[in-house]
Amino acid sequence: MPLLRVTVTHGAFDVEQTSRLVTALTDAACRAESVPDDPERRTRALVLLTELAPGRFYSAGFPADEAVAGVFVDWQVSTGVLDGARKERFARDLHEVVTELAGASRLAVSSCVVDEVPEGQWAQNGAIRRLPEVSRIAAFEHLAPIAQ
Repeated sequence: MPLLRVTVTHGAFDVEQTSRLVTALTDAACRAESVPDDPERRTRALVLLTELAPGRFYSAGFPADEAVAGVFVDWQVSTGVLDGARKERFARDLHEVVTELAGASRLAVSSCVVDEVPEGQWAQNGAIRRLPEVSRIAAFEHLAPIAQ
């Protein structure tokens, strides 16, 4: 059940590219979390997208709106869902899509901070969600044994 807070640099992507970015990030996060390709399960894959205002992105102390296509992700996930290989694959997928969408006109910069939420610390829809329940709801394929 990916929850991604995504910030992009001003003007880096048009409407169609932004749609492709969000779709690619959703797919990559679901793949990393082993969420099945099932519309019911994927409705819980959420992306909160923010585009920085003009003049709010700097590199080396200088305005960089025109030079950089940046995508910065904060990914909240229950502790125990991702291992190192899953995180690495997401990082590669993230940078690949940013590089593709940025094209040759801007430097592609991607960053992701994985925020693993400890057991018992995630409230959702009025209840604390623990990993066995989350695994059952999301149908994490790799965690099926604990979802029983």
